[in-house]
Amino acid sequence: MTLQTFVGSCVAICLYDNVAKVAGMAHVMLPKNNTTEQVPKPEGKFVDVAIKVLLDKLTANGAMRTRLKAKMAGGASVFQTEGNKNVFNIGTRNVDAIRAILGENKIPIVSEDVGEKGGRWVIFDVVSQVMTIKDRAKGVTTI
Repeated sequence: MTLQTFVGSCVAICLYDNVAKVAGMAHVMLPKNNTTEQVPKPEGKFVDVAIKVLLDKLTANGAMRTRLKAKMAGGASVFQTEGNKNVFNIGTRNVDAIRAILGENKIPIVSEDVGEKGGRWVIFDVVSQVMTIKDRAKGVTTI
């Protein structure tokens, strides 16, 4: 079974428990829920909400938080006006938010492919826990 998406400034975050053989992917678009809804739709839109929902769903399906690991890809600066210090650089802000929330939850990021300038396809194999990234500039890589 594979999970896949295409990301630019968005980030594909995969959490998995290799003992329970469960995994999930969120395609996050923005770092923080700025709505009045506790769980806005879609659930994966905001980093803070998406990771909480993903954790709840994985543990409901047998995962243990102490065994969870993460991989992520995306977070590109897709607009020419974006720079690393630009407040509108959504890609960098998404990656920073993911790192912070996973750190708070003591979930290690075992590999990542973030930043750069363009979008990429992300395919996560639930059985092998291999993330394949297809990028026009770099070709195909696995992490």
